[in-house]
Amino acid sequence: MQDKDRNSNKDSNMDNDMNNNANNNVNEQPLSDDKRLREMYDKLVGYEKTIHEQNQKRIKIGLRCIYIIPLFFLVLLMIVPDSSKIIFLVLWIVSLFAIAVYLIGVEYVDYKLQEKMNEISGSDAQNMSVSPVVQIEDRVQEIAERVEQRFDTMQQSTGEDAEQ
Repeated sequence: MQDKDRNSNKDSNMDNDMNNNANNNVNEQPLSDDKRLREMYDKLVGYEKTIHEQNQKRIKIGLRCIYIIPLFFLVLLMIVPDSSKIIFLVLWIVSLFAIAVYLIGVEYVDYKLQEKMNEISGSDAQNMSVSPVVQIEDRVQEIAERVEQRFDTMQQSTGEDAEQ
């Protein structure tokens, strides 16, 4: 009889534990989903930053190439005899166009990536790559206002000195 009571107590304890675990899992699941979504978002932002940095490096390399490679063909154009000048002139022009297309492609991919990230994060489209220009304009406006204020202050102080 005691064995039956112990078994039934164990069964009821086991049922209670299972119910508690099920309730805890239900309560913990939204937290883990939020945490998991946050981790995924952080990974996405990190991935975007990594790609953006790589694109910036590609742009720097492309700008260096736009100076070096055409310069190489231009020097060869000046050194070689008349019969081969047309070939190096064509290579010079083609290299300029090829590097320009490469730079445009990298910048376009980077722009689209930033646009998507702003769409995902809900940021305003104004805060994309145009923002440095806007910030510079704002900064210039602030400096102009300060200069005007100091000029007005200087005129007032010189006017007071003249009255004395």
